[in-house]
Amino acid sequence: MATSRAEQFSALDEQLEDAVRSARTTRRSPTTVVVGDGEPVELPIESLKTLHKLVHALALGNDAMLTTTEAADLLGVSRPYLTRLLKSGKLPYRKKGNRHLVPADAITRFKAERDRQLSEVDQLASAEEELGVR
Repeated sequence: MATSRAEQFSALDEQLEDAVRSARTTRRSPTTVVVGDGEPVELPIESLKTLHKLVHALALGNDAMLTTTEAADLLGVSRPYLTRLLKSGKLPYRKKGNRHLVPADAITRFKAERDRQLSEVDQLASAEEELGVR
């Protein structure tokens, strides 16, 4: 029998919850996390919390919603810039009170598209240099 998406993420959710709890009690940042049989990865406590939030939502079978600060951190942009992306319609969001919540999958798609476009610009610049145009 095939396992559901929620079941696949449950064990990882528990592991990350333990890591967040440990990081809070030891107040040590970055925190080393090992997922399954993988290599250890050092993460700042805020990144660890965001990762746990994403995996927890997946374990529950929900789509993860990120705050503008979390979404901006994942994209590597400032929060005001991310807010401009939301207001211009380039990223979907929901309002909950005075907070803007962004679907994590929208951030992932936006980042992949942005990375693809940057790669094309890099290739174009390389071609210009090879041709002596630049």
